[in-house]
Amino acid sequence: MRQDASVECGTDDHGPITDLAIGLIVLWPVGSLVLFTSLLAACYKSLQDKTPNALTRATAFLHREYEKTWYWWEAIELARKLVLTGFVLLIPEKNAFLRLVVATLICSCYAVALAVVRPYKRVGDDVLAVATSLVLLLLFLGTNWTTIFLGIEERYQGVDPADVLGFGNLNVIVDTMIGLVAVVLVFFSIGAVVAARRVAKIPTIRLVSTKQPPELSVGMGLTWHLFNSHIWSTGQDAVAVIKNELQQLLPGIKIFLDVDDLEDIGALEEYIQRSQVILFFLSRGYFRSKARLSLPPRLRRTLASPPAPPAPQNCLREIRSSLEKDKPLVLVQEADPDKGGGTLQALRAECPEDLQPDIFDKDWPLTIWYRIAEFQLISLKIIAEAPWATASRFAAVLLCSPNFSDKTSLPLHVSGEPESQSLVFAKRCTLWASPANAGALELANEIADAFNGLTISTTDARPANATHMLLYLNEDSFVTDERLAEQVKQAREDRLKIVMAHENALDLGGCPFSNIAEAGDLISGGIGGGSTSLARRSFGGLSRVFAMSSRSSAETREPAARDGSGGEAKAHAHLCLDQPALAQWGMGADELWFPCRILSLRHDGTVDVKYDDGNIERSKLASRVVNCTPAEAAQRAIDGCDASSSVSVSVPGEASSSTSVMVKHQV
Repeated sequence: MRQDASVECGTDDHGPITDLAIGLIVLWPVGSLVLFTSLLAACYKSLQDKTPNALTRATAFLHREYEKTWYWWEAIELARKLVLTGFVLLIPEKNAFLRLVVATLICSCYAVALAVVRPYKRVGDDVLAVATSLVLLLLFLGTNWTTIFLGIEERYQGVDPADVLGFGNLNVIVDTMIGLVAVVLVFFSIGAVVAARRVAKIPTIRLVSTKQPPELSVGMGLTWHLFNSHIWSTGQDAVAVIKNELQQLLPGIKIFLDVDDLEDIGALEEYIQRSQVILFFLSRGYFRSKARLSLPPRLRRTLASPPAPPAPQNCLREIRSSLEKDKPLVLVQEADPDKGGGTLQALRAECPEDLQPDIFDKDWPLTIWYRIAEFQLISLKIIAEAPWATASRFAAVLLCSPNFSDKTSLPLHVSGEPESQSLVFAKRCTLWASPANAGALELANEIADAFNGLTISTTDARPANATHMLLYLNEDSFVTDERLAEQVKQAREDRLKIVMAHENALDLGGCPFSNIAEAGDLISGGIGGGSTSLARRSFGGLSRVFAMSSRSSAETREPAARDGSGGEAKAHAHLCLDQPALAQWGMGADELWFPCRILSLRHDGTVDVKYDDGNIERSKLASRVVNCTPAEAAQRAIDGCDASSSVSVSVPGEASSSTSVMVKHQV
């Protein structure tokens, strides 16, 4: 119209121009909205099933920032923009104030919708989206007031707008709106930062590159990200923990576990086919399993009689099917001999010879499973994404998913883990590694290489400036050199802090702590007490895990239970793993007791329990847990009685000043 001012509105010449403008509006603004909505609708099944295809990857710019439930929110956002910047102008200019009213209502509704549904994956994005919507709403409100103010001045001469609006000057309205916008932006910016930090503290696996949780996906025709293959007698409790922990660390991960997902024992091969990665839990009897100890309870209830023929070697069926289908493998080795653990050589000896090369010689990711929560986190990260130093074949859960199939490594971190923290000594420390303690010098040098501010002393006599004594414990401790026991006793008498390092690697002389000669007498004197925290570093290609504890004062500790010898005893010494138990829910003194199973006994004296209804509580005070028979558990749960009288009573006592360390090798 500007190029041809001779065309008047409403004439015959203006008609074709109007038709062309309407056509272009339908083609571009409306057409783009319809196109994007159609593409998102076509992606529905793939996105909900987490099975990406070419279309979902090509349209990722439309849905990757949103939660799975609200993946279509971009269409709503586009419609809002089109209405505010274009369609609202279809309202005649003589009703310009109506345009502002419509825009204000749209902004109000959209801001409320954002606050309620929170469609974005990142909390910070949700907060900022609400903030920008409120800012736009304030601008429209300011424009409404300005229009009303000018209308009053123009149409009603002699009327003071302050009598109606409370503002006698237009500049006051503008300044007020600018101030409100600034306050909203500052407030929500602070809220976004606080929310992001709070979310970052939740223990979930995140990508080092983006600091965000990875997007999980499975290939076409697959159902599960991970299949847990194990033998019931020695692996059931461990794989259940692996599944529960991975589901917390990787929300949305789908893991096959027989007690939860097995519907037909004859369809094992089909379950393997529908799984992306297969986990072999290597424990005693795994390669010799002829049948599972029992069927899942829900299958037992549905079967009128047991299957006629005995089940074949189910674990071997899973193994052979995995190898035949060329499935990626992750190997997890049980460490505890009492739970079916053994050396890799011993477990390999149980495996049929024709399967050994494909399992043990292909450099599949391998990790050792310890029943200590902090060590388990390392194993879980290896299962999720095997570091390059762990295996030459990429078989971790994330690296096998379509979203990361083009990656050769995927560094991960968990918020709050000691590996992500910079650990240094606050002041100079001198660590004495006695020559009478074989292996202590090598360990001390590894620690010194990793931390600044540590001096190592290896003199026969304890140096006067020594601040700590390193006590390296394996099956030969106190046996190869009799001087060690006297040196430890003298250090205790002099109240020198002792750092204990318990070797668990069998090839380095590792053994159960209770088997170490003379250690019992020394520990009963107070060396072994303490609550556990972790610091982890990689030394020379080996990932060593240090569980360090210190009892330097009694001010922040609860009174410790004492044994008959007067030393500090573990608070959970009266408890047994995998035995029926009762636990008092929560932390309140009036809470009821419920039947449960003890999952693990932590080195800080707390326990992890799993209730019969499936709930799990971690780091629970041992005084709130007691072993009992199933009948007793049921009766006490019904009665809701207080079972605290059957738990060891804590007696106040002076805390020890010793420090303990446990060392474990990760393959």
